[in-house]
Amino acid sequence: MSSYIKKAFDITRKNLIIIQPLILFLIVLTFTTSALFQLVHKITYIVFLTTNILLCTAFLSGWLYMIKKTIEHSQKAENGEYKNDKEEAEASLALGKEFFPGVGDYFPAVTFTVLCYVAVYILIMFVCFKSGTYFLPRTNINWVDFMTAANSTPVEMQKYVAALSYEQIKAINIWTFYMGAIGSILMFLTMYLFPAVFDKKEQYFFVPFSAFNRNLVFICKHFFSSLGLIVFLFFLQLIFSILSVFFGMNIILSIIGLIIAFYFWTYAVVLIFLYYETKK
Repeated sequence: MSSYIKKAFDITRKNLIIIQPLILFLIVLTFTTSALFQLVHKITYIVFLTTNILLCTAFLSGWLYMIKKTIEHSQKAENGEYKNDKEEAEASLALGKEFFPGVGDYFPAVTFTVLCYVAVYILIMFVCFKSGTYFLPRTNINWVDFMTAANSTPVEMQKYVAALSYEQIKAINIWTFYMGAIGSILMFLTMYLFPAVFDKKEQYFFVPFSAFNRNLVFICKHFFSSLGLIVFLFFLQLIFSILSVFFGMNIILSIIGLIIAFYFWTYAVVLIFLYYETKK
């Protein structure tokens, strides 16, 4: 597993071109999302929301295809198929041209997969939440007030938490662990879903189901290594979350933190694609 962790880092470092679409997409998404929140007309809101969803799936189609081609490029470099470093560097830069072919080939499949995934995810989380109300302690708090405090300053959140009883805090922690565990399990069981989508070209209606089946079979064959992989990524995310407090101190540190975030997100996807493409 350590060899894949290191190799994914090298692939990301040598092919920084694959980070650029992510940066541009998040900039565009910031503007489109802010405009969405300002709309009051329902029809206009639905049109903008649908446009945002399609924008996200179009980006995923092109970006994930680029990463798949990047894995293929690294395998060619490893096999010595490039004459020299210059030819390898040119091939790396040429990966940027793979974005739009990826959108053209995989946009319907990725869109349908994302919609099915989100729908099933929400349904499972809702069922688990309703089930939890029968055997988990009640928090007896106003969730509107809680979310308002959570989205305010840390001082306001501390004041809100200080006003809660021990039993309420205990219940919140239990519910947080419970729902977090369900979400983590779902994430683990679908961690290779999108590499599997790009594995074969199929009829759009069957893509989410056949891709999930390939994903699940792959996880069963490589259960412990896949578990180690996602635990490693969770550990990196935990470290980054802790460091984000430090990065928020001033604008320069915030920019540095943002750059690290872009690299981390790209690295995580490269690592998952690399392991799937190598072991399938």
